[in-house]
Amino acid sequence: MPEEAAEQGESLIHVAIKAETLFHLGPIAITNSMVGTLITTVLLVSLAWWASRNHAVVPGRLQAVLEFPVDFLAGIVRAQHATRWRAILPPVLTIFLLVLVANYVGLLPGVGTIGVHVVENGHEAVAPIIRPASADLNFTLALALVAFVLFVGWGIRANGLRGYLKETFIANPPYMTPLMTPIHIVSELSRIISLSMRLFGNVFAGEILLAVMLALTFAVIPVAFLGLEMIFGAVQALVFALLTLTYITLAAAGHGGGHDEADDSRDHDADDLGVRAGAH
Repeated sequence: MPEEAAEQGESLIHVAIKAETLFHLGPIAITNSMVGTLITTVLLVSLAWWASRNHAVVPGRLQAVLEFPVDFLAGIVRAQHATRWRAILPPVLTIFLLVLVANYVGLLPGVGTIGVHVVENGHEAVAPIIRPASADLNFTLALALVAFVLFVGWGIRANGLRGYLKETFIANPPYMTPLMTPIHIVSELSRIISLSMRLFGNVFAGEILLAVMLALTFAVIPVAFLGLEMIFGAVQALVFALLTLTYITLAAAGHGGGHDEADDSRDHDADDLGVRAGAH
């Protein structure tokens, strides 16, 4: 009897670190986290399509909700980059919304609870059909790589390729290069690990918490944890976006220069008017 109860407990609570494969399309394995990513993408595209065709001068409730993260992040980005903010805002905002919606998809009814039977290590378990994209390390690592390309690209754009490489591989003073250059390179690459593991660890821990509470308590108790997960999901999305913005700021400020600074300054007022008009 204890062994049967243990097996039932193992089949009831099934949260795997690796995304489970649902089926194959030729050589491509379709996992449950890919289904979560697809749902996230469809939701974002649908909201963008609706917002582009139903914006009004006096925003309704849904339009006000959609405009809030845009205005909020626009203020933060503009405070950091007074002349380049409109060019930096779209990728930072996209990352924020992608992580936010991916986190919230994991809170939808049926996500993580409706699944198919699988056999792992001789025990039968239920693999969820839909898994939050942020609970898959492949997703968070890919997003961290995108952020890495963004701030490296902005470092090159602001300082030029020669200036960026000089700052990366040549220390100041130059005789410290053998010591400082490896440290600087490791510091740059560690940002990928930091961004990906922070998001993955927090979302995966939340997934385990909800699964355990749902299995061990009544349905009313996990509702409180769902509220906490909504807060944590928004915080994690904001942290990822703000860290990306911080890394872009540090990369662009490398030598205090930039070949596009003058052009951005001339377009500053026009950009401001353009964003205000787009918001209404």
